[in-house]
Amino acid sequence: MKKLVYIFFVLLCIKSNNALSQDKLFLRNGSSLTCKIVSINEHTISYSDTVENSPITTIAKTQIIVAEIKGEVYIFGSDKQVNEQLISTNETWEQRKDRKMQDWKKREDTLSNNILGFYLPVILFGRLGVSYERLFANKTIGIKIPFILSYNPIAYLASSNSSSSTTTTTSTPNKGLGFITGIDVNFYHDIKPQLKYYFGPRIRYGTDMFLGGIEGLTAQIQNGIFRSSGKRFTNTFGIGFGFFKLSRKYSSLSGYTENQVYPSYSITWRLGFRL
Repeated sequence: MKKLVYIFFVLLCIKSNNALSQDKLFLRNGSSLTCKIVSINEHTISYSDTVENSPITTIAKTQIIVAEIKGEVYIFGSDKQVNEQLISTNETWEQRKDRKMQDWKKREDTLSNNILGFYLPVILFGRLGVSYERLFANKTIGIKIPFILSYNPIAYLASSNSSSSTTTTTSTPNKGLGFITGIDVNFYHDIKPQLKYYFGPRIRYGTDMFLGGIEGLTAQIQNGIFRSSGKRFTNTFGIGFGFFKLSRKYSSLSGYTENQVYPSYSITWRLGFRL
């Protein structure tokens, strides 16, 4: 709190002296100096009194928070909180936006490029899936491989109900398991720190037991949002549109043809962990 009060005091003093030709130094001990800056070196600042022919004094930059030279504000020291408060007060909205994005990109460079994903909501719809995604090109491209077991939850529920009944009047759905895999290619674009927009092709091939055990190929274009949370967690939400084509084995069945194609869509939420 004392630092914040001092920050606002410094800014008030700067605003009130912008019209004057004198320079000012604001020190870490809470004092300020009205002076004329003679030179700024790597580790020191030299200044003289406002009185003509005054001797030159040299002071270490580590003792200074802010220097105002001819109306321009210069920030010194390593106190991150003080620097951020002062910078944000003297920069435009666009400058602040760019600075925060640059800070995020430096931090993002230290994060892992390997993401293990889990698809929790689709468990209710007969899919138990995980995925591995590898990020490339400074995290602007992602290659994702899913591994999905499909099942029919209604079949297991119906089987449980029929086993507790003495007679069964209807046949239960197939309780078998299917396997689905494929590949996603995601192109990422930064929206703001920790948030990206992505789009790209999504391909799946396998057997969907929830839809009656049909087998085929799905091709879609996905759009979505990718969000980073801390060092480990990510969240991805995407919507895809495309088509579904049945596999060749259905061409011999009544009501199907070899080239039968259907429109398809998908809604995907993934909880990811950086490895």
